[in-house]
Amino acid sequence: MSGQPVKISFIGYPRVGKTTLIELISGKKPRLNYFPTIGLDLKRISFEEHEIALWDLAGHKNFLPMWSQFITGSILIFVITDSTPQNVLQSKMIIEWLKRKDSFNILAIANKQDLEGAMSADRVANVLDVPTYPLVAVEPSERGDFLQLLRKLLSKLFR
Repeated sequence: MSGQPVKISFIGYPRVGKTTLIELISGKKPRLNYFPTIGLDLKRISFEEHEIALWDLAGHKNFLPMWSQFITGSILIFVITDSTPQNVLQSKMIIEWLKRKDSFNILAIANKQDLEGAMSADRVANVLDVPTYPLVAVEPSERGDFLQLLRKLLSKLFR
C-alpha cells in the first residue's frame, strides 16, 4: 500500500496496557514498569503490504478532550480494558461515546487476562457489545496471535 499509512488508534483509561500492547506489536519487549503516555505517542510499523500508524492516546482525564481530534481518520479503534469489572464499565462509556461520534470500526482488547479476578473476553464482549479479544500484553508469546488478528481485520477492510 502506498501513500498515507493506515491509522489505528488505541484508546482506554490509564494503566490498561495501551503502550505495552503497541510495544508488543512493534516487536519490542514490553516494559513491566508504568510510564504514563502524555498526550499521544505514535509508532509506525510495516506489516505485510501496509504501513501502519499506531496512535497511543493518553488515558488521563486531562487528555480526554483531545480524543475526538486524535481518532479522526482511524480505520480501526481498539478500546483497551484491563478486564476488571470497574474498568470494563468505564470502557463501555468510551465505546458508547465512539458510537455517537462516527461509524468507526471498534474492537476491544480484554487485556491482563492473567490477573486474578479478570473477566473473560466473552464476558467483556457481552458488556461492551463489540468484538473483544483476550490478551496478556506483557507476554511476548502473544505477539503472533495479535498480528494474526490484525492480518484478518486488515484483509476484511481492504477487500
